[in-house]
Amino acid sequence: MSEVDLTTSIVGITLALITTFCFNIGIVYQKKGLKVAKTKGIEIKTDEGFIHIIKTFLKLFRVKSWLIGAIIATSGWFPYIISIGMVGVLVTEPVMATGFVFFVPAAWKILRERVGIIEYMAIAMLTVSPILIGIAGISDVDLDLYGFVPSFIIFLAVSLTVCFISLFLAKRYRGKSTEGLFIMFGGAILFALGGSATNVLAQALIQTGEPFQWYTIFQLPFGIFWFLFGGSYAYLWVFLGFWMMAVFNLSSLPYYQGGFQKGKILIMYPILDTIALLLPILAGLVVFRQTFANPFLFTIALIFSIIATMVLSKYQVAIERMDANEKETESKSKDSNEERQNIE
Repeated sequence: MSEVDLTTSIVGITLALITTFCFNIGIVYQKKGLKVAKTKGIEIKTDEGFIHIIKTFLKLFRVKSWLIGAIIATSGWFPYIISIGMVGVLVTEPVMATGFVFFVPAAWKILRERVGIIEYMAIAMLTVSPILIGIAGISDVDLDLYGFVPSFIIFLAVSLTVCFISLFLAKRYRGKSTEGLFIMFGGAILFALGGSATNVLAQALIQTGEPFQWYTIFQLPFGIFWFLFGGSYAYLWVFLGFWMMAVFNLSSLPYYQGGFQKGKILIMYPILDTIALLLPILAGLVVFRQTFANPFLFTIALIFSIIATMVLSKYQVAIERMDANEKETESKSKDSNEERQNIE
């Protein structure tokens, strides 16, 4: 495969930086909105059914800071799709992971969140990892829309199995310190699959051979009709890629947002971001046949990401246990005060 030319790389990386700015600032504002919502009794409960989730999000749309965050984050999808089409997921995703440069100061200023030195070191490792991946020499994307299907189906099957197991464990350990993490892991996998589907969509759009026109917007959700009425096979994957992207991203929303509401954003978001980085990269390697010129740098980056995620996960569990113990202590103290008042 050929290397991506310099001009294309610069434009693609610039678009990825715009995307990561939108995503990271949007997430911080959404977390602020989730904190406000919780004080109003609005809480995301993923195990209470689809209708309850819909009602919860309708209420969240009336929380100003959450709505602002949602609008900012959604606007990042447009440069994201273009970036992936230009330089591929193995460039776009690592560049986006550097968004912690925007995210951490925003979390300090807007949310007043702080973590320990070890956790900041873990976040720094997650910031360095995508830089190493970016300079590891990524090949261009050359997607065979016929040949990639078997490996793509296997990739989806394995990823969804892990996702369902994680969400099952979240339900089983409801109220425990690990519940939030399992919810986040499940939601992060769905979110990452949305990124992989975006890659399929971007490559399929390129292979239609048509320049972007006003009617291209209609080809995204209705590309099946272009395919059925004489269009190329690529239009089928424009249609499938768009709807997979939509379904995976929308279905991930209540889970990772629920994880945000249950834990510190400085911990939960890096976990989401790491999975959203590693899973599409795995898809790039085994499904889209991209390669690295320097596997050693990629291996170091992978080790950094895994270690950092483990550190942050352990910290989040400890935080949730502390919160649970504080609530239990407060409850016992309240009960004790009520008993004393009754005696008096």
